[in-house]
Amino acid sequence: MDCWGKMKSSGWIFPTFLLCIYGFFSMMRPSEPFLTPYLTGPDKNLTIDEVTQHVFPVWTYSYLALLFPVFLITDYVRYKPVIILQ
Repeated sequence: MDCWGKMKSSGWIFPTFLLCIYGFFSMMRPSEPFLTPYLTGPDKNLTIDEVTQHVFPVWTYSYLALLFPVFLITDYVRYKPVIILQ
């Protein structure tokens, strides 16, 4: 129990540890392997060709386009509101 007290009292180790744990669990996406079968199923009625050529590229590039503004916003507001809102 003494180790935990030392870890909490040190200045940057505890918040960094919490951010790493939070980042790991927030980026886990267990539904991604099931996304293609869902999109090609009877509910959405897309072909495999449409999914691979139209849906996935837009999804990937939208993440890339939003990465830079989100990075700037998190630096500006000092990370705490972004972590709470996510």
